[in-house]
Amino acid sequence: MEQEAAGPAAPPPRTGGVVDRTFRSLRVRNFRLFLGGQLLSGIGTWMQWIAAPWLVLELADSGVALGVDTALGALPILLFGAWGGVIADRFDNRRIQVWTQSLYAVLAFVLFALDATEVVRVWHVYVLSFLTGIVGAVDMPTRQTFYLEMVGPEDLTNAMSLNTATFTGSRIVGPAIAGVMVGTVGTAAVFLVNGVTYLAVVVALVAMRTAEFHPRERAAKARGQIREAVRYVRDTPVLRLPMVLMAVVFTFSFNFAVLVPLMAVRSFDGDAGTFGAFLALMGIGSLIGALVLNRLL
Repeated sequence: MEQEAAGPAAPPPRTGGVVDRTFRSLRVRNFRLFLGGQLLSGIGTWMQWIAAPWLVLELADSGVALGVDTALGALPILLFGAWGGVIADRFDNRRIQVWTQSLYAVLAFVLFALDATEVVRVWHVYVLSFLTGIVGAVDMPTRQTFYLEMVGPEDLTNAMSLNTATFTGSRIVGPAIAGVMVGTVGTAAVFLVNGVTYLAVVVALVAMRTAEFHPRERAAKARGQIREAVRYVRDTPVLRLPMVLMAVVFTFSFNFAVLVPLMAVRSFDGDAGTFGAFLALMGIGSLIGALVLNRLL
């Protein structure tokens, strides 16, 4: 049930010590709730990042199968990401987040059920990865806009930096837990835990005080919005170059989802724990970078 309050929380002052400046957006209750849910959800997400590729390897023992699974998870972002941005501009982002997190949970529970009953096949994983990608195409742009509604423009950069630090912190904890769980109780239990962590975000969203949100002007429905956005990026060098660079980076460096599990098994004769350790170490580096960036900003 939604809780109401007198109005948007006032932006916290920028004065204070290092700790106050670094964590100032946590003074906003709605953001604290969301960040807490994201911490749990991030741990679950990174746990599944270990368990799902490991399940594909168990089912197919193929690097090609891993590549197909990774591609199917990312393809919807390319196909539908722009539409997700339009949805974020037009509709209530909190409600959309409730739906996307709920759908994430349902998909995780379906994979749990298939795996736990030992009827899972690699094509099941492919389909669920694609469906998860479709949800992500709406979830990611909506979430970025939602930060602004929670904390306002004054603390937006700080809030997003803290979210990055939280997510990369979960990137340390999640793989470590998953590596142990896969080796002891199997991959199905990991999918179950991931589904439960998504529900934690739903609870946080429902518990927010909607009257404390910072109002934003929603975009009016109009034809050709995506085409106009593409044209604007194309004609604006300060946007065009970063977009090209991001495309190159994502194309050639995000193959770690395929390479790291294969390297753990075939190069180091390891197991899911080895795979989890590799991703946890990557998370440590990302966390340090995020905290340094947050301090500089």
